[in-house]
Amino acid sequence: MLASRRALLQAFGAGLTVLPTISAADGAFAQSSGGGSPPTPPHSRVYCDFSDSAKQFLNLFESSWRNLNPQVRAVLRMIYAQMQGLGPPAEIPAPEMRRINSSLSFYLNAGAPALPHVEERTIPVPSGHTRVRLYDPGTSAPAPTVILIHGGGWVIGDIDVYDGFARQIAQRSGLRCLSIEYALAPEHPFPAPLDDCIAAVRWAASEGVTLGIDPRRIALIGDSAGANLALGTCLALRNAGESLVRGAALAYGAYSLDLDTPSARDYGGGDYFLGKAEMARYWHDYLPTEADRKNPLAVPMLADLKNLPPLYIGACAFDPLRDDSERLAERAKAAGLEVEFRLWTGMIHAAISLMGWVDDMAPEVDRIGAFLRRVTAG
Repeated sequence: MLASRRALLQAFGAGLTVLPTISAADGAFAQSSGGGSPPTPPHSRVYCDFSDSAKQFLNLFESSWRNLNPQVRAVLRMIYAQMQGLGPPAEIPAPEMRRINSSLSFYLNAGAPALPHVEERTIPVPSGHTRVRLYDPGTSAPAPTVILIHGGGWVIGDIDVYDGFARQIAQRSGLRCLSIEYALAPEHPFPAPLDDCIAAVRWAASEGVTLGIDPRRIALIGDSAGANLALGTCLALRNAGESLVRGAALAYGAYSLDLDTPSARDYGGGDYFLGKAEMARYWHDYLPTEADRKNPLAVPMLADLKNLPPLYIGACAFDPLRDDSERLAERAKAAGLEVEFRLWTGMIHAAISLMGWVDDMAPEVDRIGAFLRRVTAG
C-alpha cells in the first residue's frame, strides 16, 4: 500500500478533519491514461471540512463496523462521510447513480499498478457497440486471458471505474485481462446485458488474436452483478455447446432473488456498502417481468450447473449476498464441478475494488490469480 494511503488511513483513525470531496470532477480519476500507467488524481483536489454533522452521521454505524477489518472500517468511514445527504441509494435515478459511482474512483482505483501495455477497442455487440480494454502485464502472445465483467447491479459501472480492478487482476495473475462493457439496465434490461457479455466472449475467441489473446485459454472473472453475468455466460455457452471458457472466478455475486437469507437480514440494512433495498431495485431494473425472474440464465441459482468449467467462488463475511455464494458453492459441488470457495473475513461487498486500501485482500486476489493461471494452463 502506498505511503500516502497509509497516512490517510492513519490520520483518519486519529481524527482526520478533511476528506476528498466527491464531485463530478473526480470522474477524471477513473479515466485511462491510454498507456500502461494507472490513472492519477487531479493535481488540484478540493477538500471539505469533516464536520460535526458528518461525525454524528458516522457514529450511527460504529457498532455495525466494529468487527470489520480495521482498514476496511477506515475507508468505509471516508466513503460514507462523502455520501451523507445523498438520500436512499435505492431511490436515486440511474444516471445520478452512475455519476456517483464514477466519483468513487478515488477509492475504487487506489493503488492500481502500472502495466507495460493498455489498449482500448470498440467491438460490435447485440446492443450496438461497446468498449473493451486490454491490460497486458507483459505476457507473450498468444497469451492466456481473463475477461473481466464489471459489477454495479446491472445499472452502473464501466471499464473506467474498474480500471484498478483490471490492473490488479492482470498483474497478480500474469494473464492478459480484457475488461468489457455491456448495455445497462433499466434502459436495457435482461437479456441485453447478458447477450452483450456472451458476444464479447465470442469476439475474444474469434477476433482477440489481434490483441494477443489465445482463444483456447480464456477464463472469466466477475464481481457482484458481473459474477451473475459471468456465470450466466458460462451457462449460455454450455447450452450452445461452445467450450470457450476454461474457468470462472466469481466474487460476491448475486445468484438468487432471495433477499430474506440470514446474511441479507444481518448485513442488508445499508451499513456495509450494499443493502437489501438497493439489491431489490437492481433486480427490478434488470428483471422487470415475471418471466425474466424465472429464467436460469438471469437467476443462476435456478440453473442446472452440470458440465460447467471450474469455479472460484469468493464471498465477503459482512455482505448481504454472502449466503448466495455459499449456496452456489454447495450446489456446484453437488453437480460435480471443481469448486474453490473462500470466505473473506472482515470484508464487505466490493472488497476487491477497495484492495488498494486493504492489505489483507492482496493474498486473496493472489489466490484468484493462481486459480486463473491453473485453469488456463496448457
